[in-house]
Amino acid sequence: MKNITFGNLLEKLLYLSNQKKSSLAKFIGYDVSYINKWILSTHLPSSKRINEICKNISDFIIDSLDESISNNIIEYFEIPTDSSKEYIGEYIETILKDVYINTSSKNNKSPQNLPKTTHSEEYYNSMSIVKPNIVYNTFFNELNNISDKEDCIEILISLNLVYLNHKDKIALYDLKEFLYVISKKTNVKASFLIGLRGDGKDNNDIINTLLGINLISTYPSLNFKIYNCNLSSNTVIFAIKDKFLSTNIFFEEGECLFTTSSKDRYLVEEFYSNIKYTLKNKGKLLCYGKDPSSMIEDQTYIQYIMNNDLRCILGSINEFFMPSDLFMEIAERLFGHNNKIINELKKISVFLENVTYKSKLRVLLFESELRKYMSSGKLHFFNTPVTLTFKERERHIEYIEKILTKSDDVEIRLVDGDFIDDFKYKQNPSLYLSKNLKFTKAHPESGKNDYFIISDTEFKNMCTNLFDKIWNTGTDIIISDKEEILDRISKSISYTRLISESFGENID
Repeated sequence: MKNITFGNLLEKLLYLSNQKKSSLAKFIGYDVSYINKWILSTHLPSSKRINEICKNISDFIIDSLDESISNNIIEYFEIPTDSSKEYIGEYIETILKDVYINTSSKNNKSPQNLPKTTHSEEYYNSMSIVKPNIVYNTFFNELNNISDKEDCIEILISLNLVYLNHKDKIALYDLKEFLYVISKKTNVKASFLIGLRGDGKDNNDIINTLLGINLISTYPSLNFKIYNCNLSSNTVIFAIKDKFLSTNIFFEEGECLFTTSSKDRYLVEEFYSNIKYTLKNKGKLLCYGKDPSSMIEDQTYIQYIMNNDLRCILGSINEFFMPSDLFMEIAERLFGHNNKIINELKKISVFLENVTYKSKLRVLLFESELRKYMSSGKLHFFNTPVTLTFKERERHIEYIEKILTKSDDVEIRLVDGDFIDDFKYKQNPSLYLSKNLKFTKAHPESGKNDYFIISDTEFKNMCTNLFDKIWNTGTDIIISDKEEILDRISKSISYTRLISESFGENID
């Protein structure tokens, strides 16, 4: 494309799309005489409006697309055969701007007279830092500045999680929290390409999986999607559409060597378009959401409890181990308006009591959550927050004691602490595993209380390995002795009864 002029390219696009100059002129709001001058290269579009003009021309061409025209454009420009309309449009817009710059230069127009959003101004738009102390600091600051000025921000992040050092992995959790904060003042749409393949030498598989679960489950109101993709081990890219690009190069050990950022519109658009194409064609969605009603109505939940090799990590107390009468009392309280859901919940209750609690089941339960539940009465019934009376809590806990005492198949182990010290002030993860189905859930927030079905095979395996490793080797924080567990549960009931009576709560 180096030798083609802006006019030649525009004429070729009209020819490939079988469109008239007059139709283009009407679409973009110019007299047809201007279009003729552009094509003949006797005049170029205004540099101040070139971004808008290129976007309008691209939209005009895309509006004309049918299968034949798409094939013509794809063949001429040698772009991937499975390209979407959106990708073709972005490509046309970008190539028009690129050719415009080349044509302007050949016509002896100084590039410095072009708008800063159209071409690269090396000293104005770019910044490089060697061995930055905080890798994401520049990106955080840029996001904050842009969010104060824009109604909408689209963000793409690309990195290989396995090769990041510990500090930067923890920073990723903070990044999602930061995106949530700025989403309160502007619309945020974030897509995350997260490589999960390493060289087999990574010893941080627990933190990798826990970080993945946290990225899925926290701040569910945020428009945030995660994709697994085979990515380079030493490059991290942050891109804000039309605004900002940051590329970070790492040593093999995970330390950041070099960071460069740019606001060059052309460069940002090129990178953003390429990452988005990679996401669309190579990325695998890590999980997809389902609200609690759908989980119950379409029988996804009952498929889980009917499956083999049931295991779960309960980050909060839920509907598990409730006696059937209490189970249905809470069900009526929350879903009594929907007969279909109530009928499905009856089936679930019967199956839990007569099959699940009499079969092989392994459960990791955070003792801190048990204590909180006993003192506050708050639990998540099918991930829907509800508060139980003391008497209801007592019935629930006594049933857990009964199962533990009488069943040799159901194993409950208490988690006394945190899997990772850096997550000690974060909400505990929840994970539900069976042979064929694996899912986690959102931490409920403002009506957002979805479950997330894990769809990516690699991440499914990571979740299975996480549970097995903690269950089998997490001896420093895992309490597995049944007598000790029963003693702790019994004391929780006694302490709660004492506190309730002291503060005058009705415990009957």
